[in-house]
Amino acid sequence: MNPRTQLIYVSAAITFGLGLLGLVNPIFTATMLGLDIVDPRGLSQVRATFGMLHLALGALIVRGSLPRPGAGVYLRVSALLVGAVAVGRLLSIALDGAVTLLNLLFLASETVALLGIVLAWLDPGRRRTSPVSEA
Repeated sequence: MNPRTQLIYVSAAITFGLGLLGLVNPIFTATMLGLDIVDPRGLSQVRATFGMLHLALGALIVRGSLPRPGAGVYLRVSALLVGAVAVGRLLSIALDGAVTLLNLLFLASETVALLGIVLAWLDPGRRRTSPVSEA
C-alpha cells in the first residue's frame, strides 16, 4: 500500500472517529467542544452535526478512495468540506482568539485529513486505475 493510500485511510479514520464520538457520546463531545447542553435538542444537534455528518463525510472519503469511475468527485467534495471546517476553525483562532490546545489539535487533525484527501486525489497511480477521465 503506497503512502498516499495510507493517508486517505488516516483521513477517513480521523473523520469516522470524530463522528463516532459525537454519535455515541454527545455529552462528552459537547463538553470537549466547550458547549453546554441544556435540553434534549442539544443532544440531537451534537449527534446530528458532530456525529452523523462526520460519519457521512468519512463515507465520502472512503468512496473516493476506491479505484472506480468518478472517485475523484467524491475526493474533491470531501476536500472542500474538510477544508471549509479547517478554514472556519482557523478564522475562529485568528478572529476570536480561540487559541487552545484542543482547538489546535482539531485544526491539526483537519489539516492532516485534508492533506490525505488532496494527495489521494492527485495520486497519478489512482487515476490510472480509473477507466473514466475525471474533470
